[in-house]
Amino acid sequence: MTAGLETTINSLLQATNMLSGFPWSLVCTETGLLVASAGSEDLSLVAAGVTSLFDDIVGRAERDLEFEGVDELTVLDRRQGRFVVRPLLANDAGERLFLVVLVPRDKTWRRATNQLAKRLVPLLEPLIDLGDDGGGDAD
Repeated sequence: MTAGLETTINSLLQATNMLSGFPWSLVCTETGLLVASAGSEDLSLVAAGVTSLFDDIVGRAERDLEFEGVDELTVLDRRQGRFVVRPLLANDAGERLFLVVLVPRDKTWRRATNQLAKRLVPLLEPLIDLGDDGGGDAD
């Protein structure tokens, strides 16, 4: 990823955080690799944990409840607030990028994360598009 693209993504995250009152937000891969983040915490452990949680819960919802097209997962922690996990993109190989936001208990998030996702997807598409061979480098 180029420095300019990373700066643009970080700026979008930071602006959304400031406007919506979110302590932090991030974009990561399904394996928890940070693509971009905004906020004061070390978010690498959060990224890995929430994407794994997303796969576990969505897999069970699809299998046990026959849900299709889950577009968001929220988990409420009484101390920290609500963790919102939204898949952004996926390629043919099944590799995905996620938006993860920490939302304080008294804040709304749906409109802000919808708008942020719409802005992020066109910027992130080249990173997830690995071509027909399924290989390549996303940098």
